[in-house]
Amino acid sequence: MFSDCGNIKPMKLKYFASKLVILLAATGCFANTSAPKSGDIAPITFMKAGGWCWYQDPRGIIKNGKLVIGGLNGQNGDVKVAVYDLKAGKDLGTVTLHAQFERDDHDVPVFFARPDGSLLAVYARHSKEKIHYYRISSPTNYLHWGPERKFIHNYPEAGNVTYMNLYPMKSEGKLYNFFRGIGFNPSFITSTNFGDTWGEPTHFIADEVEGRQRPYARYVQRDADTVGVSFTEAHPRDFGNSIYYADFRGGAFYHADGRKIKDLTAGPLRPSEADRIFIGSGIKTNRQPRLSNPRSAWTAGIAVDAAGRPHIGYTLYLSNHDHRFRIASWNGSKWVDREVAYAGKCLYPNESSYTGLIAFDAADPATVWISTDVAPATGKDLGGKHEIYSARVEAEDDTTTIRWQPVTSGSGERNIRPVAVAGEGYKVLLWLRGPWRTFVDYQSDIVGAVLERP
Repeated sequence: MFSDCGNIKPMKLKYFASKLVILLAATGCFANTSAPKSGDIAPITFMKAGGWCWYQDPRGIIKNGKLVIGGLNGQNGDVKVAVYDLKAGKDLGTVTLHAQFERDDHDVPVFFARPDGSLLAVYARHSKEKIHYYRISSPTNYLHWGPERKFIHNYPEAGNVTYMNLYPMKSEGKLYNFFRGIGFNPSFITSTNFGDTWGEPTHFIADEVEGRQRPYARYVQRDADTVGVSFTEAHPRDFGNSIYYADFRGGAFYHADGRKIKDLTAGPLRPSEADRIFIGSGIKTNRQPRLSNPRSAWTAGIAVDAAGRPHIGYTLYLSNHDHRFRIASWNGSKWVDREVAYAGKCLYPNESSYTGLIAFDAADPATVWISTDVAPATGKDLGGKHEIYSARVEAEDDTTTIRWQPVTSGSGERNIRPVAVAGEGYKVLLWLRGPWRTFVDYQSDIVGAVLERP
């Protein structure tokens, strides 16, 4: 696209500012081009008063040329869906699925596109009850939703639920909802009719650390019949976590190289049985307010490349003022793990491992976005808010070779928790912008930019 990098001039961009960052990173032209300033970027506001946690997916989906986004109002607890017409470049509006549900970012809805064109939305309160709530949209209008329904977890081992992750298994004819519930651990229920009804509650991953622990899991569709999962042993306040990975298909667990671990009928997966990608400190302390355990990792993002190889983004806690972003990539024969950026300070002291987070381009995981309040390459405190940065990160790269470029800068409010949504030839970068005090008290909007069109 660019034949002479030296001829590229800084230009004022609005709609495609973030796209410029990615294109220039891919062509190596940053040395001759000024990165766009925040004043040059006019992000689209896709949802006013919306936010999310990062253990639920997909939080955004593209269907029939419409971008559909889930959000949770951080002031009144409304569960919301915003719809944006990508072809027309027009906001179609926002609808509330459940008013005053709970003021908690863990409750954000996630989506699944059903064969008839309708969407399934699933949401739940944060470990308050044994209920998953769900609604199904009109096939032609994603602002129109059917009545709210409930799956009540009333089996003997049921626990209070939180998180939702919707992934189909084509050969099984099942839609999986992965959540935290049984034993305070990753679990799932399934549907054989695209979310009309649910059943088959199953304990998926079991903790191994002494005490009542909760492995944190991120999921990805590795292929039509395989879900990959990256996870930890516990919460970083409770244990110096390592990072693990396994594939799940056909009712069995596998290593990334395809070697079988065991059938699920033999019991839930334990961390020691999976691929250990990063070795944390393994320090276990009594939970301390405002501190995490030294060298504790936490899952953040996951994607697969065109060859079906998983890439895992995660954070590493060194102190409340020093977190790092790391990426582990499966190259077909081994995991390549490296530090890629400084993640800066925690978002607030009571959640000492909360960072701005890292996200991948789902179609090309070498394109990476991060949110940090320090210089990504050096850790220098820039004295401002969390900003979004983008870079190309290949397997051989580390902090000495990666060239992070700002997508936002000089912002008056935090820009955190980026997510990339792709489908039907479109690609959209989303993030949260606004005051963020705690996970039950925030005033962010969901903003972003359309990066690609068919």
